Amino acid sequence: MYKRTNFYYGWWIVIICAVVLAVAGPASITVANLYQEPIVAEFGITKSIYAIANTIVLGVGIISAPIMSRKYVEGRFTRLFALSLLIYGVAYASYSITPNIYIYYFISLFVGFGFSASLALPISILLNNWFTDKIGLAISLTYTGSGFGGVIFSQLVNWSISEFGWRMTYLLYGGLILLICVPLVYFFVKLDPAELGLERPKNNKVIQNQGEEHNGLTVSSSMGKPFFIMLLIGSVLLTLSLNGAFGQFPPYIQGVHDSQTAALVISTYSLAGVVGKLILGALNDKFGIVFSTSVTTLFMTLSFILMLSAENYYLMLVGAVFFGFGSAAGSIVTPLLVSAMYSGAEYAKAYGLVASGNNLGLMIGSLFVATIADLTGSYKYAWGILAVTSALTGVFWVGSYISSRKESKK
Repeated sequence: MYKRTNFYYGWWIVIICAVVLAVAGPASITVANLYQEPIVAEFGITKSIYAIANTIVLGVGIISAPIMSRKYVEGRFTRLFALSLLIYGVAYASYSITPNIYIYYFISLFVGFGFSASLALPISILLNNWFTDKIGLAISLTYTGSGFGGVIFSQLVNWSISEFGWRMTYLLYGGLILLICVPLVYFFVKLDPAELGLERPKNNKVIQNQGEEHNGLTVSSSMGKPFFIMLLIGSVLLTLSLNGAFGQFPPYIQGVHDSQTAALVISTYSLAGVVGKLILGALNDKFGIVFSTSVTTLFMTLSFILMLSAENYYLMLVGAVFFGFGSAAGSIVTPLLVSAMYSGAEYAKAYGLVASGNNLGLMIGSLFVATIADLTGSYKYAWGILAVTSALTGVFWVGSYISSRKESKK
């Protein structure tokens, strides 16, 4: 006898995770560089010295993500999730009392741990536990939170810095993470439907006592296999391409046109990214992971090709739209691909390793593009390379998925 309910609690999980991403997500990525100018001025340092802090924040995740992925599946998921957010909020607020750049670097270690342990990693595990046939829609709705949060907090942080200074802004932002995100997670997040006596819905119905299909792949058996190596290489290439563009599109467009045009391009690909995330989840649920991976990486590849002709105003805007749609690969396709290959606890372990690769790409992406631009005197060589890395991401990931299906049938 199946028990049906009117509203599946998994959708509350989606709302909670979207709020967490909206509030805490932009802190270390979208708005991070807004603090740069006042800190550089107060400490009397160069921008490159300040940028080391961002490298530390992202670099910590390379080490912590695989470790935390295993910790999350060992038990006390909700407490660990809330504790990670607590560490993130306290560390972020602690930036406000740093007396010099060296203490700022030290605090960045804890910010990096909190950022890695409290956002994409636990949220991907939650959504994979709560959804099956609607996993794409659930992930896309959840990650629109980060898009809207980026738009809102970029304005709020900029205003707060100008009104209250960078120290008070760090304190206020860290306080918001503590006051909003920690209670939401601690009191309302459930690891999986079993905690409420349910199982994941199939065919849009909440049911009890129905078994699930598992693909049989384990992380330990995957190590060293070609498909797993392709998965990890793709994870690095993807975020290298994404962060290279996020970090260097603005100065590139400003150099070709002006600062107003650069701001327009940022708004264009940010809005396209929100729309892309919503559409991509539904497309994945209907057509599958090979289709969604191919489409997003194709859009990314075309965007870099179009940016080679950024002098043409309209081609530049089309490139920005394409990049916005393609950028959904980072937050949407990554967990969907891992979910299509691994189940249960194995999903968490695999995602931790993929997240480690993502963090490596994020850490070097912007620096990679800037270095090429400095050495060659032009960004266009970098965009050509990123067009290739974007295409290779699609090739590696589609190949990885197809090969994993064959491996699971052995």
